[in-house]
Amino acid sequence: MLEFTLERACRREGFRMICGVDEAGRGCLCGPVCAAAVILPENWNHPDLN
Repeated sequence: MLEFTLERACRREGFRMICGVDEAGRGCLCGPVCAAAVILPENWNHPDLN
């Protein structure tokens, strides 16, 4: 189960938008990379995602 410790601390500091970012590929120096970012509501949950 995810604890979201960093995200909760940021929200306590007043941050309202927290972006999650991920990448897949060999890295920008070695070849193509695909990256994505998403901002979801604070209490968003999906049973198939962990």
